[in-house]
Formats: sequence, C-alpha cells, structure tokens
Amino acid sequence: MKRGDAVGKHLRLGLLAMGVMVMVTGCTSSPSTQISESGNSGFMSLWNTYADCKSTSDFVQAESDLKQLRSAHVQEPGGYEGFVLPLPARIERLVSNPTSRVAVDVEAMVSACALHAGELALDQGHIDIARDLFLSVITLHDGENSYYVLKARTLLGRLGQGVNVSLNAR
Repeated sequence: MKRGDAVGKHLRLGLLAMGVMVMVTGCTSSPSTQISESGNSGFMSLWNTYADCKSTSDFVQAESDLKQLRSAHVQEPGGYEGFVLPLPARIERLVSNPTSRVAVDVEAMVSACALHAGELALDQGHIDIARDLFLSVITLHDGENSYYVLKARTLLGRLGQGVNVSLNAR
C-alpha cells in the first residue's frame, strides 16, 4: 500500500505542477490584450482629435480636426483581425467577420466639432465658411431635431442677424 500511495502522491503533485504551469503560461500570453490595445489606440486617436477640436481656439486647427473626424465617420469599418476559426467551406460562407465598433457616436463628434469650428469661423469673420459648417450639421442629421440641428439653426439665425445688423447700420 505504501508504494501505491507514493505513486498516487507523485501523480497528484505532477498534475498540480502541470496545472499551475498551464495557468501561469495562459495568463501571461493572452492574445486578447493585444487585440484590445490595437482597437483602443484607434479609439484614443479619434477621441484625442475630437478633444483637440473642441478645445482649440484656432480655426485652422479645428478645421483640420474636423476633416479627420469626417474621414473616420465615412470610413468603412474594418474586419476583425484576430483568431480565425477554420470552418468547412459550406459553413464558412455563412459566417461574416464582426465589424469594428467604436464606443462613441462618431456622427455626434463630427457635429460637435463642426459647430465649434463654425463658431470660430464666425468669430473670425469667415461668414460663408461658418454658414457651410452649420448647414453641414443640419444635412448630416437630415430630418432630425437633435441638439446639434437645433444648435446649428440657432447659430445660423445668429449669423443672419449679424448680417442684417451690418446692412442696416449703413
């Protein structure tokens, strides 16, 4: 019996050691962190551009940020580039790659940046550019009465009042 107990004890210790090795190796080499970090870098770049647009007082910088946000909004979402499960051809044609998703509303970011850039343009006397930016927000949200549309209409009204006052003063 003693020999059987010793073999069983060694077997249990061996299995325990192997389990610990698998757990430690699995925890330190997880590919999911690499995937989330690459997705996070795209999101952070987009967020930094938006934050830069909203905080700048330079119209040229705001316009540049707006172009970057618009290109991100129009850009087709890329496919998932992670682990690919090999499937039989009959099943593979029925499975599509999940799309990349952003945790924010890029359309709202574009609208907020366009409104800010329009206000900067208006403050610096670029009335036609300001009008175009405000109208672009209304066009982007066609048929909606969102905050951005109401704000754009208000700013267009302010734009119209400024032109009327200058014409009446002469």
